[in-house]
Amino acid sequence: MQTHHALVYIASSLEESVLPDNVRKQTADIQHVVLDRFGIADARALILQAQQTAVEAAGRTFVLATKNIPVEAQNALLKLFEEPPAGVQFHLVIPQEGLLIPTLRSRVQIVSNGLSPVSDQTYFNDFLKSCYADRLALIADITKQKDVSHIEEIITGAEKYLAENLRAQPALATSVMLVREYVMTPGASKKMLLEELALSLPIT
Repeated sequence: MQTHHALVYIASSLEESVLPDNVRKQTADIQHVVLDRFGIADARALILQAQQTAVEAAGRTFVLATKNIPVEAQNALLKLFEEPPAGVQFHLVIPQEGLLIPTLRSRVQIVSNGLSPVSDQTYFNDFLKSCYADRLALIADITKQKDVSHIEEIITGAEKYLAENLRAQPALATSVMLVREYVMTPGASKKMLLEELALSLPIT
């Protein structure tokens, strides 16, 4: 029995997610919102849209696919996800569970993405073993080359490391969440954000 009104799918895109077939196609009562960054204005718009009455079905469904949800937008969604209007459901597709703040995480259900839970973290593990000078040099290189893949590997690796070492590294949470929140923001300095993360992570 479903106990949450909001289901979360971990995938790099809506197409690659295990989203149910019955909500993959937009209708009068199934709305898709696909954005690189789901900001506070988008959250407020969603709150208003969720109040609207269904046209054909018994309720309304919203499918949100995004790579980044700033903290203020997540805070705005807390009450909506916990106590949505009658018949309203949400499906959220994001690249990493670590993107969610704890208070929002407690209000959603993470759905298995159907992929192997084992991932190759070799790049991040090598990064974690490197001295701070080498980390900074690497960051300078990948940001100059706009190497999105390796940038994401470092952030994802840091999120997983934090999840496994939260009690031992509580201060690291601020850096990880800061980078995830702003790294995709237009005009943000990826180099500075990653440098902050690199200096916050311990050398293993």
